[in-house]
Amino acid sequence: MRWILCLALALAGSLYALEPSNVLVVYNDKAEGSREIADYYMQLRGVPAAQLVRISASQNEEITRDEFNKDVLPPIEEYVKANDHILCVVLCRGVPLKIKRTLTPVDQFRGHDEAAVDSELMLIRAERRDTDAAIRNPYLNSEKALTLDDRVLVVSRLDGETVALAKGLVEKAILAEALTPEGHSYLDTRGLTANDGYTYRDQKMVRVAEAWKALGIPFTHDTKPDVVDLSTFENPLHYQGWYAGSQNPKGTVKFRTGGIDVHLHSFSAATVRGTKNHWVGPLLSWNATCTYGTVYEPYTVGYPYEEVMWDRLARGWQYGEAGMAANELLSWQAIFVGDPLYRPYGAGWKERKERARRALSHRLVPGGEAVDETGLVLLDACVKLLNARAEAIRDAVKDDIRAALALFDDARFLVQDLGQEAWLNQVAKPFEEELRARLAAMRAAAKAELTDTADLEKALTDWKGLPLYDELVKLRDELAAEQEKEAAKLLKKANASAKSKKWLRAWREAAETADYRLAPSGIEARALLETLKPNMDGVKAEADKELKPAVDKAQGLFERKKYPEAKKALGDQWRHFPECDQRKAAEALSRKIEAELKKGG
Repeated sequence: MRWILCLALALAGSLYALEPSNVLVVYNDKAEGSREIADYYMQLRGVPAAQLVRISASQNEEITRDEFNKDVLPPIEEYVKANDHILCVVLCRGVPLKIKRTLTPVDQFRGHDEAAVDSELMLIRAERRDTDAAIRNPYLNSEKALTLDDRVLVVSRLDGETVALAKGLVEKAILAEALTPEGHSYLDTRGLTANDGYTYRDQKMVRVAEAWKALGIPFTHDTKPDVVDLSTFENPLHYQGWYAGSQNPKGTVKFRTGGIDVHLHSFSAATVRGTKNHWVGPLLSWNATCTYGTVYEPYTVGYPYEEVMWDRLARGWQYGEAGMAANELLSWQAIFVGDPLYRPYGAGWKERKERARRALSHRLVPGGEAVDETGLVLLDACVKLLNARAEAIRDAVKDDIRAALALFDDARFLVQDLGQEAWLNQVAKPFEEELRARLAAMRAAAKAELTDTADLEKALTDWKGLPLYDELVKLRDELAAEQEKEAAKLLKKANASAKSKKWLRAWREAAETADYRLAPSGIEARALLETLKPNMDGVKAEADKELKPAVDKAQGLFERKKYPEAKKALGDQWRHFPECDQRKAAEALSRKIEAELKKGG
């Protein structure tokens, strides 16, 4: 039996960061795509070919202790102990995630032999085999680079819902490291004040802001108790928050390339392959480049300390070593997902950023003055992966233009604001005709219905860097001017109704004005709606009374399966009413009608 046993912390050897020569890559030959991920990582990172270990284990995320001891540990342990230069292990998708419990718990720690596979492998050099409880990490809060003398291993995994997603973690880390990540970061703490462990942890998370300030990266810090809906974030890069079991965002979430995105929750990494439950899997599906979490209950002390992680990252450390310094307990529950060699803010990153971007652009689309590449790393890998992306797009253009556009959209987002516009323009040329057709469709939609600009608004984000972007902006400006002619008149009415305290009329007029999303008056109308909200409770009965006849008529037609007539009877004016019972009924009925119409009913 043991309880937080302490390993002796040996004197540090020479200072150095992890290199590809220090990395062992592990794949599971029973898992489809596991070897493919391993080969891709080794190729792009330059890991020596000999530093690859095959295991033959269950494809399940959860395995027994016997399976771990028989199928997972031996080949990895044998290689590590025979090669003193190995300081880091990268596990590829398909390697099991966690080991189920076999003991009877005695308290929070004793009697717990359940653990993350990754956390057990961190102790291969520690010469220990008892698995009851946890062992204190000798590298915790370290101020030096990891060496053989530390007797622990950095362990991270390339994992996620699909093989493509796992390979994408490699690409994002390399591009972000070479070119420096861009975006807005979000810190979501809870503003706790009680004298307990939760407040202590909240205060530790607050200190992430110190690292972000030191880096000079833009961020927003929310201290309200509720977890913020991630889909409300604009251009999100890094994220740190707590404490919800999962989240179903109301809108789309997509982190920018290079984002280290973490939500603290006891079971955040209960699975890494799902996209709906817990946090690690969804964060990966939302384009996180790195994330971490725990597979079973870790207790507060067992969750890696985010302020230590970010302190080290801000000082130029790699993700793998920073995570190890932040992780208090081994043979326990924490896992790290992402490229352990990823260094988003290495020494001199501010000076190198623009030069690296120009250098890569010059390599991809030669022309103009050459760029001094002194001190610029990973350019070869960037060229290789982006050229592969371009080739895949060209191949898709021949058979499926829409598939090509989807691939292009993914590539565009991958390098968004990283200075690769010339490359994007070059890659876009094969399907410029299709883009022009889409632009024409947007124009036609707005001509038919002036407020129908959803596709245009999305394109204003998605088409940045494309040759047609200026034409898109021109169309937006034209439509904004046309919308303003109508919106200004409606807004004037709405303000007059509000002044007269005709609340329902004011709401409907403001809501109709807000449909003109490109017009300045439309923006003002959305602000007016916010000021009107406190008055809406008093007019719900009036709103229900006005809406009910149309809803009842449409419902009757729907029940008689007269779906086009039901749609016409319902109309769309219900969208301009405040939240009330009949508006909810209208919204639900509208969805049913559309579903039947799509089926050809």
